[in-house]
Amino acid sequence: MSEQHLEERVLAIWQTRRAQALYWLLRAIIRLVGRFYLRTRMVGAERLRIEGAFIIAPVHRSNLDGPLVNSRCPRKVRSLAKIEMFKGKVGTWISAMIGSFPVHRGAGDRRSLQAAVGLLRRGEPLLVFPEGTRHSGRQVGEIFGGAAFLAARTGVPILPVGIAGTEEAMPPKAKFLRRVPVSIVIGEPLLPPDTENGRLSSHQRSEFTVRLREAMQTAMDEAVELASTRRTRRRRRSKRDDEVQ
Repeated sequence: MSEQHLEERVLAIWQTRRAQALYWLLRAIIRLVGRFYLRTRMVGAERLRIEGAFIIAPVHRSNLDGPLVNSRCPRKVRSLAKIEMFKGKVGTWISAMIGSFPVHRGAGDRRSLQAAVGLLRRGEPLLVFPEGTRHSGRQVGEIFGGAAFLAARTGVPILPVGIAGTEEAMPPKAKFLRRVPVSIVIGEPLLPPDTENGRLSSHQRSEFTVRLREAMQTAMDEAVELASTRRTRRRRRSKRDDEVQ
């Protein structure tokens, strides 16, 4: 299947009633799992309720990151995903149903970014992992300029997101979900620089990308601190319960 035909197929699947119904059902299940099994706590959830299009920019530590964040947004959220997720008819249908849109490597990546611009201009929230792939630990890795490009071209804000706990709950190659509390912090919206035509110079894009990385790091530090505070409180409660017994 050609790149253009794949994109058209993904958009067609996304618009079907069956895909929309399964999308909301899956999100409801993920939210229940996040709330009761992973005991997810989110700070700044009200920022996901802003009107119009915006970009959600989480750190990437686990395959749980996107689904958990998206499940707390009251609106449908699209996301950019590597093209390997769209293998075969079944893989394409599932990926399209959950709101994913294929990202092509190399020269074709610009084509995908232009498609993402179209999604944002239609008012759809979009999730993008600026780090590109999964990393480990609390330090935000090197980030790419795609999120900055999209924000500048469309004028939409970026929401930096820090996530603690998902790396332990579902590490790479894990077959089962571990019951580890997850803490998520949605940071302050980051607005792109004002430009006449929505185009950033290489220097402006570099500066804006640095600002985004710093904002993601701040959100990540807050998420890690929140997770640490929650662990301390649980230990104290457990100690008190042991003393009572």
